[in-house]
Amino acid sequence: MNILITGATSNIGYLLAKELSKKNHTVYLSTHTKEQLNALEKKISDDQLKVKCFKMDITSKEDRRLIQKIEIDVLINHAGIGNGGSILEMDIKTLEKNYETNIFGSFSLIQEFYKLKSREHKKAKIFVTSSIASMLPIPYLGCYTSSKAAISMLVFTIKQELKYLNKDITISLIEPGAYHTGFNQVMIDNKIVFTKKDSKIYTNRNSINRLQRNLFALIEKEDYSKLVIKIIKQIEKEKPKFKIRVPFSQGLFAKLYLLFFR
Repeated sequence: MNILITGATSNIGYLLAKELSKKNHTVYLSTHTKEQLNALEKKISDDQLKVKCFKMDITSKEDRRLIQKIEIDVLINHAGIGNGGSILEMDIKTLEKNYETNIFGSFSLIQEFYKLKSREHKKAKIFVTSSIASMLPIPYLGCYTSSKAAISMLVFTIKQELKYLNKDITISLIEPGAYHTGFNQVMIDNKIVFTKKDSKIYTNRNSINRLQRNLFALIEKEDYSKLVIKIIKQIEKEKPKFKIRVPFSQGLFAKLYLLFFR
């Protein structure tokens, strides 16, 4: 199969590309910037991977059209950003930027891919990465978690729409739990950038950061190979499972939290 993975410069996305290439799939990776592309090309060369990569900013209409130039059977929308901070205090542009990438750019690419495959009358599969965090109201990470909640709802909706529009195209939702990739720590640290210096959050930033870091240190999983294996299993199925959620324990915790504390 020919597979495109967006946002696969490192961690889960990169390991997914690595394992898929070992199974003789043709894998394309896209990066947001040319700098990321240069770093990724070196990494691919060092690891001696048989994958192809190119620069594609999913928030750019012109860049999204690049998928018309390559043959793709499977689209994996893994690209995403995360900004921390208080919803009550952050500049609305910070929220907009998060949504522009995680929602508008991602689903504009899905629309482009859907139109292309519908014109070609070919079967295709779409996988979209959300997060178990989409179920949880995590203080000072709401900018990110709310965008993931929107992603999950939109994917659920597309699943229903495809029943009537095109049964040859499937869509699946990937909801990883908390893994130690460094992404969560970036959001914990960067919330100060989007916080007013006269706020209580800024004054208490050290204690808040320490609390959040301790929380993620407690729940984060180091090994995400099981998640990658599960995703690949569904990619290779004729009819993929709709929801891929790993690890089970974190998904269960999220459900219990909503049941008792919402």
